[in-house]
Amino acid sequence: MNKLITNIKTLAISLTVLSILAMPEKSQADDLQRLAENLCDYAKNNNRASMRKKLKSSRMKLKMLYPGLICGKSGSLMRVAVTNDSIDAAKFIATKAGKKGLAAAEKDGKTVLEFTEALVAAGDATKQPFVDLIKSKL
Repeated sequence: MNKLITNIKTLAISLTVLSILAMPEKSQADDLQRLAENLCDYAKNNNRASMRKKLKSSRMKLKMLYPGLICGKSGSLMRVAVTNDSIDAAKFIATKAGKKGLAAAEKDGKTVLEFTEALVAAGDATKQPFVDLIKSKL
């Protein structure tokens, strides 16, 4: 009987320790989620300085985050910048995201360059500077 009580106590302590150790992972996931949301907002609002500060304070590199960073239905961070005419944010993203990130096909099968060229072909000439910027970084 004493062994059973001892085993139950040991199990309870082990579960408590495991739950405490698991907490930082959830916290880190929440931090990454907030970082992604902030970066998407900054790209939408053409706030290059805040993007830089947020990445620096979180000690993250955009090159590492960019491939997995999706801003809701809008798509990638660069697509958000292009859609919202955020040229300063787009310059920062293009410089920091890396060639592989910019050249990767997104959920719809198009790269950022193809997406932007399609906007220009559809008659939106204001997107041409974005096409030129993306081409210069590839």
